[in-house]
Amino acid sequence: MFKCEQCPSVFTTKRNLVRHGKTHAGIRFPCTVCDKLFNDKSHLKRHMKNIHGIVNVPAHLRPILAAPITTQPAPAQQVQIAPQIFVPDAPAGGSNMLTEDEICMNAMDEFEDTG
Repeated sequence: MFKCEQCPSVFTTKRNLVRHGKTHAGIRFPCTVCDKLFNDKSHLKRHMKNIHGIVNVPAHLRPILAAPITTQPAPAQQVQIAPQIFVPDAPAGGSNMLTEDEICMNAMDEFEDTG
């Protein structure tokens, strides 16, 4: 069992304790579409998917992240804001996936080449 040193919470895995510890550190993950803040990155991802329909922006489309955005800290604790993630408003590009017709044509070409 892994006990939080800052509150009475107890966790069965170290990973969950580490994730919980971020709530005490004041780290927040802002939505880039609306002005909601989340304590956990997975909660932001779920929000982006369920509310805004945005999922898994490929790494090659992600811009270089700007410096972290900070706000005035609360008097009692330091608040950190995670860097915003920019999601381009661009139409979906072409896919590298082959259509069924292309697969069939490739198979026929290979068969003809071997025969």
